[in-house]
Amino acid sequence: MSNEKRFVLFLILSLGSVVVIQLGMELTGLAPKRKPAVPPLAEAPNEPGADKKAEEAPPEAVASKDKEKGKAEPEKPAPDNPQAIKKPQVEPVEPAELVLGATKYDGPQGYLLQLQLTQNGAGVESIASSRYEAEFEGKNRHLPMRILQRNGTAPAPFGISLVSLGEAAQADAPKGEVPLEQMMWEVVRDDQKRIVRPVPATAKSESEAKGAEIVFRTSAGVPAVTITKTLRLLKGANGFEMELGFASPEQKRDVVYKLFGPHGVPIEGEWYTGTFRDAFFGQLDGSKTKIVTKAANDIAKAKELEHFQTSPLKFAGIENQYFAVLIEPDPVPTTEETRWETDAVATVIDADPKAFQKADIGLEITSKAVTVGPNSPFTQSFKVFAGPKAADVLAPYGAEGLASYRKVGWFGIPFAPEVAGVISPLLDYIYRFTEAVARVFGGTKGNYGVSIILLTLLVRLCMFPLGRKQAYAAKKMQDLQPHLKELQEKYKDDKEQQTRETFALYKRHGVNPVSGCLPALIQLPIFVGLWQALNTSVHLRHASFLYIQNLAAPDMLFRFPTSLPLVGQYFNLLPFLVVTLMLIQTKLFAPPATTPEAEMQQKMMKYMMVFMAFMFYKVPSGLGIYFITSSLWQISERLLLPKAKAGSLPPNDLGDGKSPGDGKSPPGGGDAPSKPPGKLAQLWEKVLDEAKKDPTYRKVMGDDGPDAGREKDRDRDRGRPRARPGRRR
Repeated sequence: MSNEKRFVLFLILSLGSVVVIQLGMELTGLAPKRKPAVPPLAEAPNEPGADKKAEEAPPEAVASKDKEKGKAEPEKPAPDNPQAIKKPQVEPVEPAELVLGATKYDGPQGYLLQLQLTQNGAGVESIASSRYEAEFEGKNRHLPMRILQRNGTAPAPFGISLVSLGEAAQADAPKGEVPLEQMMWEVVRDDQKRIVRPVPATAKSESEAKGAEIVFRTSAGVPAVTITKTLRLLKGANGFEMELGFASPEQKRDVVYKLFGPHGVPIEGEWYTGTFRDAFFGQLDGSKTKIVTKAANDIAKAKELEHFQTSPLKFAGIENQYFAVLIEPDPVPTTEETRWETDAVATVIDADPKAFQKADIGLEITSKAVTVGPNSPFTQSFKVFAGPKAADVLAPYGAEGLASYRKVGWFGIPFAPEVAGVISPLLDYIYRFTEAVARVFGGTKGNYGVSIILLTLLVRLCMFPLGRKQAYAAKKMQDLQPHLKELQEKYKDDKEQQTRETFALYKRHGVNPVSGCLPALIQLPIFVGLWQALNTSVHLRHASFLYIQNLAAPDMLFRFPTSLPLVGQYFNLLPFLVVTLMLIQTKLFAPPATTPEAEMQQKMMKYMMVFMAFMFYKVPSGLGIYFITSSLWQISERLLLPKAKAGSLPPNDLGDGKSPGDGKSPPGGGDAPSKPPGKLAQLWEKVLDEAKKDPTYRKVMGDDGPDAGREKDRDRDRGRPRARPGRRR
């Protein structure tokens, strides 16, 4: 048994033993039951009278309940800050009353998000989606996804602090930061004592309302500056609006505030993904937007904070592989004079020194100084996006660039991003086609697995001329292997002559050894573009196909009893199917090894393919389907080559007019070694040989046959002395 067969047998027995052990533990009850990884997100009670119940509840009970949940903390004014003043205790509000939107999806005209707000800093506690579900394992499914979840040790996302609060007329006015993100803000009720106000305010019912809003208010400084914050969520929107209002009715003041950006964006596919959390800054570069991206690993390892204030900031936020949360001023600045910020940095909220790539990161943006005074308030509006990184939903924010693949490395191939920008919408069009076909048969949804297969076939069909040329070139090289082996044996002691004769052989046969690589190089941008499109398409997330439950994740055929090194908790079948097809292609179409070095190289390639199965073990299953479909197409393309055309090469001669091998030219002027004759042809050849020995045949053919003259000439020449080199006869 060869080493390759032993290795394959070892893999099969190892995987089989794991399956048997797992089934045995499940049958005997030794396998522990898994606990839900993500707790369910409770729906906000929207029944009438909720506000009234909150008012009737004793303040002490509500305050103690909020304290236990970590929602309400006593105000801690800065002791060394003369601008902070002690304010009266604000009325605590139940967290369930500080909810905008819903997690039940009612179509595109309903709420797409649910915001859980907090009085502590008047920020956002969490953002849940009504369209997308959280990651699931086993039975823990159909839970709304939290696009953002506040880290309890950090300021609430979209909270603010006052960096400077001084008098405009006095240069030496006392300045100091007021930590409003640590204070309890007052919840402002409307005329009907409602916390959640309808938008517009004249709406009399839920059906008439286009959205809802909650207003917070606080004050700081002596004399006091009043700060009002309004958070507004509209139906059908993939984000919300935020307004900051500053008023100083007694004195003219300069206000500089710091805005805390989003943090707590979840990691999608923590055990298999290569994209954890990234911070991005959209900077205006003339009429274009330059997106600067920083990975959490780089931010956590940096010794100093990196500042982004060289260009006006259009937007900034945090993203994972498929979702993003960003904040953008409204209106967007267009020049240096209209910019609203002076500094923007990415900060570390929480990090494990052993896993910096999984660090929770956030943003801090410092505003320009704004002047407020009697009868001259100031209002700054923002738009916040929280949703999938899809070009159509990012377009209203001018952030379509977030939908493209922006990682660097060996994927930085020319034209690959442009190709990905074409393939991604093409995949959506093909999905709509499968959806239309499904409706004909009574279905309601298309299938992205079938869409990937059709997309792969379409791409391969467009590349058919180049692929055909590559297949012909590979076939010719395979046919020339016996000739090359003959040259290697003939000129084994003269490598230079061997190289010259090899290229001369290529030239006589019209074969270019580089031509087989050229189509592959042309296809490389298409392959990488397709890879990028499939790896960033949020539509593949939780899309099912056959036994696969998530085309954006590995196929996860079954779960191991325990996590294994390199492979993790699941066995993925598709990577091994891909490598198997590669081995079949090598076995069928690779030219035979003509030297020990080539034979050793082919063996190394086999082992490398097995290694690649583990290297790409955690590739999304959608890409695995693409690889399998593409490999099957390529195998079929090679097997269906026309026999005559693939084997027809120009006549080959090595200087003596004969083909290498048996010393005879191929019949019919073919340039490749002719196929061995059949049994009937062999029988006819024997009959002719016997006939040539018959005297009657020799007499009929003329004297001693057609070759008699040449034989007599050879006999006559045998008696002549041969000419010596250098002498003329």
